[in-house]
Order: sequence, then structure tokens, then C-alpha cells
Amino acid sequence: MSRILVVEDDAAVRDVVEHALTREGMEVATTKDGEEALKRLNGPDLFDLVVLDVMLPGIDGISICQELRKGDSPSAEAPVIMLTARDDETSVVVGLEVGADDYISKPFRPRELVSRVRAHLRRQRLLSKAVPSEHKKLTFPGLEVDLFGRRVLAGGEEVELTAKEFDVLAFLATSPGRVYSREQIMRYLWDGEFYGEARAADVHIQHLRKKIEPDPQHPHYLLTVRGAGYKFANI
Repeated sequence: MSRILVVEDDAAVRDVVEHALTREGMEVATTKDGEEALKRLNGPDLFDLVVLDVMLPGIDGISICQELRKGDSPSAEAPVIMLTARDDETSVVVGLEVGADDYISKPFRPRELVSRVRAHLRRQRLLSKAVPSEHKKLTFPGLEVDLFGRRVLAGGEEVELTAKEFDVLAFLATSPGRVYSREQIMRYLWDGEFYGEARAADVHIQHLRKKIEPDPQHPHYLLTVRGAGYKFANI
């Protein structure tokens, strides 16, 4: 059974999220403030996913996500879905930059949130099944992508990627030379159930370039195809 932590100060929203996820057979814990959320996330319990409101009393959601990604708790790598106001584009971008995997704007349909949660929980299992055993590792000049171990070496050094960053890289690197649109990338990340903004793909690509490219301003691996999307170089 998947364990989900819901961090939301609005009792009505918190109850809706808890009910929707519990009905899907998930074990849900809730908290209404940032300080308590950090205690839970930094504790010994493993949460498989976190639903995190941006605006919280005390410690805000951006700071919580940032602290979670810096730590080494059992939940440090759990996917984070941020809840944001519909017009709060800045929080969306900042949240993705500090390690959030996804976002959903309020007001939202419970069914949409459940779809996002299920897609994130299935992602690693689906990737493992989709990749033939002989392709467990993808090796390129200066770059190695271990699909099953979910590890990346760039220039011989291990690179720390978020879950979503790794999924984007694996998706593109599995088919060098093939061009994917932003929408295709995001639909893959969300297992076909994509409702958000395709520009989130740009943020993931930018972060990946900073981490794996020798010169992020002149990418060697992750190439932009003007007017079409992105591709992994056929090298």
C-alpha cells in the first residue's frame, strides 16, 4: 500500500484530497503546517509521495521541498506534487527548480489529482518493464545512464537527479535522434494523463543540462529542435 503525506492548511481541501486518495486504497497521513511536515518527512517513516501546498503557515511549501531534497531521510526521493494558486506562475517555476516533480493548480478536480498521484507511483515500475534487459545501461561518450539502478554518471562522476529529471533523461536517451514535443514528454511523465503546462518540460531540460552537459549553454546531449521540441543527440 502506497503511503502519501498531504500537507495543506485548508481543512476543506485537505479532507477532499485525503478522501480521494484513501478511496483509491492509499494510506494517507495529513498535516496542516510546514514545521510538522518537516518533522514527518525527516523522520524514519517512508512516504512514497508528498502532496504539498505552496502557501503554508510558518514554513512554506517551497522551503519544505528544498529541505527535503537536501536531506537523507527515507522520503528524500519521494515525488512531490505541489498545490498552487492558478495564477501563481512564479511558485510553479521555483517549485520545479528546488526539486518538485509536478504541480496542480487550485481549484482542481479530485480525479485529476488522483491521476497524477497514480502516474508518479507507477513511473519507475513502468520504465523497468518497458526497457529490455539488454538495455539496462545506456552508454554514450562521457555519459552513462543506468536505467534500472536509476544512476547517472557524467564525465565519470555520479550526478544527483530528481526522479522526474531522471525520467526525462531516460525517456530521451532511450531513443537517440528522435524528436519529442513538450507535450509528449509531459504525457510520458504523467503516464498519458497530462493536464498541466507543457512549459514544465523546459524546466526539466534546463536542470538536466546544468547537471550533465559539459557546457550547458552549448548542449552536447540534450538538443533543442526549434518549433518541435527536444531530442537526445544521436552520438
